[in-house]
Amino acid sequence: MRAYLAMTLITTGILAGCAPTEQQYDTTVTMLQGSPRARTEVLNMCIKRMSATDAAWHRNAAIVMNVSEKDAPRVACSRYLKALVSGRATYQDTLDLSNRRYTPKLVKIFQGR
Repeated sequence: MRAYLAMTLITTGILAGCAPTEQQYDTTVTMLQGSPRARTEVLNMCIKRMSATDAAWHRNAAIVMNVSEKDAPRVACSRYLKALVSGRATYQDTLDLSNRRYTPKLVKIFQGR
């Protein structure tokens, strides 16, 4: 249970923009790939965290993702989590995201392309 909690916190950090080590990233992705329950928990925590962001974030994210402002946190978290689990999002992408360096690849991930 303690390991599960640690991985959940690391994953939430990844999705919220905190830079993990490469080993933490690899371990977290492996955990997410093997546990639908962990994916659901992490998704819910990410949505809750992103919902608490300011209105400007919601507006900008909604424009980039072509969704409503209300749906922006859920869509952003879902799309990035899907990219993590599939291997499409790399450790470098996660570092870029945590440092707010929005690359063309990250834009495509958040746009669902």
